[in-house]
Amino acid sequence: MKNMKGTIFDFDGTLVTLSIDFKKIKEKILREAEKYGLKMPAFNLPILEFLEKIKKINGKKGRDFYIIGHKILREEELRASKHTKPQKGALDVLKRLKGKGIKIGIITRNCREVVEDVIRRFDIPCDVLLTRDDVNKVKPDVSHIKECLKLIGLKADDVILVGDHPFDVRAGKRAGILSIGLKSASIPEDDFVKEGADFVIEDIGEIEYIIGEKGFKAGKLPNRFLRYLLEKYTAGKDRDVISSSGVGIDCAIFKVKDRAIFAKTDPITLTSKDIGFYLVNINVNDIAVMGGIPSYLLTVLLFPEGTTFTDIEYVFSQIGSECKRFGIKWVGGHTEMSGGIASPVAVGLMIGQKLKGLQKKKAKKGDRVFLVKEAGIEGASVIAREKYPELRKHFSERYLQKVKNAAISPGISIFKEAKILWENFNIKYMHDPTEGGISTALYEMAEANNIGLLLYPEKMRFYPPAVKFCKIFGLNPLGLISSGCIVGIISKKEEKKLLDFCRRNRIKAEIIGCVVDAKTGVWYVENGIKSEFPRFTRDEINRLL
Repeated sequence: MKNMKGTIFDFDGTLVTLSIDFKKIKEKILREAEKYGLKMPAFNLPILEFLEKIKKINGKKGRDFYIIGHKILREEELRASKHTKPQKGALDVLKRLKGKGIKIGIITRNCREVVEDVIRRFDIPCDVLLTRDDVNKVKPDVSHIKECLKLIGLKADDVILVGDHPFDVRAGKRAGILSIGLKSASIPEDDFVKEGADFVIEDIGEIEYIIGEKGFKAGKLPNRFLRYLLEKYTAGKDRDVISSSGVGIDCAIFKVKDRAIFAKTDPITLTSKDIGFYLVNINVNDIAVMGGIPSYLLTVLLFPEGTTFTDIEYVFSQIGSECKRFGIKWVGGHTEMSGGIASPVAVGLMIGQKLKGLQKKKAKKGDRVFLVKEAGIEGASVIAREKYPELRKHFSERYLQKVKNAAISPGISIFKEAKILWENFNIKYMHDPTEGGISTALYEMAEANNIGLLLYPEKMRFYPPAVKFCKIFGLNPLGLISSGCIVGIISKKEEKKLLDFCRRNRIKAEIIGCVVDAKTGVWYVENGIKSEFPRFTRDEINRLL
């Protein structure tokens, strides 16, 4: 959307606080309608459609009451508007858009009198305003959008639409406009997704990322933006593509002559020390948790100008050694000196094959969420390397050296554990927590399986140095990069079997939650209080470094 010329916004709940209680207004209209002895439509209809239906099914009496009902609605809207104020950050966003020459349209089911008063009071930038008083049919009818496009003088491809109700997204998609749902406490993300929302954002300021006015900080591209790109530009599932790119999907799986091929590519950027070791192990992990055995590797290795041959050979020796350990054939790639980087960048393309007999089943309500090994191993190792002088004030050299080597012992590899679990259990899903930590992995798990999660934080195991380091630097271990552990889903009936098996084989494992209805989201309960599980826009280690 680099060439975007206009934006169309909903009003209440998007640009200004939603201060109208439509349920109470509808109840008031209903009580008044009963005095006239009118037939009543279904109460769950939106208020404007509710009044339209009363008019339609009651003849002349209905048409007369339609005027009375709208008068009640208008009076309540006017009363509520006195408490309306701009949403946090909305005015700043609108002014920046206006300053860039981007046209601003507002479409709303509210009456003009109310909206004009609020716009005037707060000096809200607006080029076109279309209320319910200005059109024959209101959104989600597409004519409301088309009339706005006509007045603003732009085509559907030139604008984006932002609203806090599925009605907004439905109308925008019908008009062929890139449509964005603004998440709220009352409407879950899934409702927008069902309407085909291109993006679901949590803050109105995030539209500046979408239109190219704001750049991202270091770390993974946030899932809500990655999801759009993957769905729009990559191949979806078909006869040959078994598992395509997606949030929470660790590697792609496709068929070549009826043979399932596992493919994964991952870059290593957070560390320059032992980059070859990390390159192989991170890619192996992603193949393993999807039920594959790694077989072949291609690499792209970029080194800063001035890198010595001995340093380059050290990276090659690490990759060669790790490939030998896993039985992987390193078959080629590309290596160059790059003037545009300050530290090495390594990217691997790994190809694998399916474990024999692997069959994944769909996750369902009541299934158990498990954690194998400990979260935070990779994060602790990176912090020990990058913040050694500060940590030396708190810990011995011997302790810090041990944590530096945590990538090797207890290790960031989960290949052995993943393989054993696939071979012995009917695993429904496994995921490798990397950037964004265990929290991001669990949210990705929920999205990939279209489920909700209820989690038990007290059951989550963390590598002890990770917890200590996070306390010193004010970080949350839930959001710390965590290669070296697995989160997964198994049926309730296999829960005890899994824990007993892991205990016998000296594998650390815990049940850390259960699967609930998708609309529930990702939650935890502490001291009897249910709260949304913490989530992180970027990895805690990026915030530190």
